[in-house]
Amino acid sequence: MARITQECVARIKDSADIVELLSKYLQLRRAGNSWKACCPFHSEKTPSFHVNPARQTFHCFGCGVGGDALKFIMMFENLDYPTALRRLADMNGIPVIEEEENPEMARLRRMRARVVEANTLATEYYHRKLCRDAAAAHVREYLKQRGFGIEIARAWQLGWAPPDFREFGQLAASRSMDERLLTEAYLLGRGQRGLYPVFRDRLMFPIHNVRGEVVGFSGRVIRADQDPRKYVNTADTAAFHKGELLFGLYKATGPIGKAGMCVVVCEGQLDVIACHEKADIRNAVAGLGTAFTDEHARILRKYAKKAILCYDGDNAGIKASEKTFRKLAAAGLEVYHASLPPGEDPDSLIGSSGPEALREAIDTARPYLEVRVGQELAMIQGDANARAALIPRMADLAAEITDRNRRDVAVADLATRLNTGLEALRETVEGIIRTRKESPQSAPAEPQWEPGEEEEFPVAGEPMQEAPRRVIPITLHNVIRDILFLAASNSEAQALLLERIEELQEPIRWLSGGVVLQRFMECLPAPGDDEAWQAFSSQLPPEQSAALRYLEHSPVDFPDAAAVVDSTCANAALAALKAHVDQLRSRINAPGISWQDAAPLLEELNELQKLINAAE
Repeated sequence: MARITQECVARIKDSADIVELLSKYLQLRRAGNSWKACCPFHSEKTPSFHVNPARQTFHCFGCGVGGDALKFIMMFENLDYPTALRRLADMNGIPVIEEEENPEMARLRRMRARVVEANTLATEYYHRKLCRDAAAAHVREYLKQRGFGIEIARAWQLGWAPPDFREFGQLAASRSMDERLLTEAYLLGRGQRGLYPVFRDRLMFPIHNVRGEVVGFSGRVIRADQDPRKYVNTADTAAFHKGELLFGLYKATGPIGKAGMCVVVCEGQLDVIACHEKADIRNAVAGLGTAFTDEHARILRKYAKKAILCYDGDNAGIKASEKTFRKLAAAGLEVYHASLPPGEDPDSLIGSSGPEALREAIDTARPYLEVRVGQELAMIQGDANARAALIPRMADLAAEITDRNRRDVAVADLATRLNTGLEALRETVEGIIRTRKESPQSAPAEPQWEPGEEEEFPVAGEPMQEAPRRVIPITLHNVIRDILFLAASNSEAQALLLERIEELQEPIRWLSGGVVLQRFMECLPAPGDDEAWQAFSSQLPPEQSAALRYLEHSPVDFPDAAAVVDSTCANAALAALKAHVDQLRSRINAPGISWQDAAPLLEELNELQKLINAAE
C-alpha cells in the first residue's frame, strides 16, 4: 500500500467532524456543549462515553479509551492506521493522494498483493479439503477430540494440506499463479531435487494481518511419526514477517479495547482459539513459534495497556513467560500472570474444569513479578542461600518495568518477599537500569516511530546536539485521570471536588498518579486558562508533566456536574479500597510472616472486602 502524502493526511483528518462521524455508529445525546453515549468498547448501562466537538475528541470515563475520529475508526472497525485513514477519506469524499513510488517499491507492493492472493486461494482450498476430503478424517477426528467442531474450523478458516500438491498446483495455474509465485509465497520450497510442497499432511492455521489478509500459514503435524517438526511456519515473504505477526490479533483488537485495553497472551494457536470460542475470552492472541519479539510487544502496545500471560503451567511455560514478560514490560505494558495448574494449558483447563476455570484464572491474575517470585520461593523451600541468590535475578526482571510507579511497587513487594532491605534492592534495580543505558547491547529497544508522530531533524550544516534524556511519564490511574479531567475542564466540578478534598486523600494516597492530583488541587488552574495550565505543568517533575500531555483541559459543560462528581468520587473510593486490599494481601503472603502478625492484617482485609462488596 503506497504511502499517503502528509498534506493529504492532514486534509483527511481536518475533514472529519467527530460528532457527525460517531453518530453513524452510536446513539449520541447532547449533554451541554458535549455529547454522550454508552461506550461501544465495554458493557455499560449508564453513558460514560463523552464526545467533545470543540477538541474533536472522545473519552470514556468507564474504560479510559479515548482519541480522535481516526482512532475511533481504528478501534471500532478493527483497522490499522493506513486502512482507517483511507476509510475516513472515503467517508468524507477526500481523494487520496499517494507519494510517488520508486520502481523497486512498486514491484514489492505488487508482489505482496500477489502473495496475499495466492495465500487466500490456498486458505479456501485447504479449508475445503479439511471439511470434505475423506483423507482428512484423522485431522477432523483430532479437532473433535480437542473439542473444536466444524463451526469453529469455519470461523478460523482452519484447513488441511494434503501430501500431494498437484491438485492445488493445477488450481493455482488456472488462476494464472505460476510456480514462481507459489515459491515466493512459500507454498512451494526449492530443494536439491527441485520444488516440493512446504506443507504436507498438516492442520493449517491461516495467519492474518490486522487488516484480515492471509499473509502466511502455520502448519501443525497430526501424525507424530511423520515429521519431528511439530509446527512449520511460512518463511519471510513479501507479505509475511514472523516476528511482526500475532495469531488472532485481527479478531482481538476490538475486544482488547472492550476489556479495558487488556490483552491475554497465550503460547499457541489452539489456546487462542479455545479462549475465543470455548471461554468467550476474545482478547486473546499468541506469537508464532516460541520466540516473542520486541516487535510483538510494540504492536500490542498500540492496542493495550495491560497484558495477562496465560502460559502453560509447566517449567517450559514458566521460562517462556519470563522471556515474554521482559519484552512486554520493556514496551511499557503492565504485565500480569494467570496461574494455571501444573500440566495445564488454557485449552486443557477448559476441558478438565470448564471455561469458568479459565475465566477465573484470568480474572484473578496477579502482577507477573509477584507470581514469579512466589514460584521461585516455593521451589527453594526456605533455603536462605537460595533466597539470597534470587535477589539479583528478580532485580533484573524488575528493571524491565519502564513505569517508575509500577516499578517502585514491584520492588517494594520483592523486598518483603525476599526478606531484604528495600533501599538496597531499589539501588540494585536502578543500577541495572543505568548499566543498560550505558551498554546499548543490553538496553531495551527504543520505541519505534508510529503514524502521527513527528520527528525533528537537524538542518544540514548545523551541529548535532546531544539527545535529551528520554522522559518516561508516570502512570495515571484511570480514576485519577478522570478526576483531573473534571477539575481541569469544568469550574463547577472543580469547586465540588475542592469541597471534597478530604474525601480524595485516600485515592491520592493509594492510586498511581495521586501526587499529580494533589499538586493540581493545590494550584487549581482555571478551566480554559492555558497560561495557568502551563504554569502548573511546568512546575512538575518531567515524568509527572509528561503524564499530563494528552489530558484535556479546555472548558466542558456537564448538565449535572454534581452527579458526575459523585459518581467519579465513588469510583475513586472503591479503587482506593481495592489498592489497599492488594497491599494487605502482599504483606499477608510475605514469606516468613507469623500468624500473630498476619491475624490483624487478615481482619483488616476482611473489613475492607466487606466495604468493597457493599460498594459494588
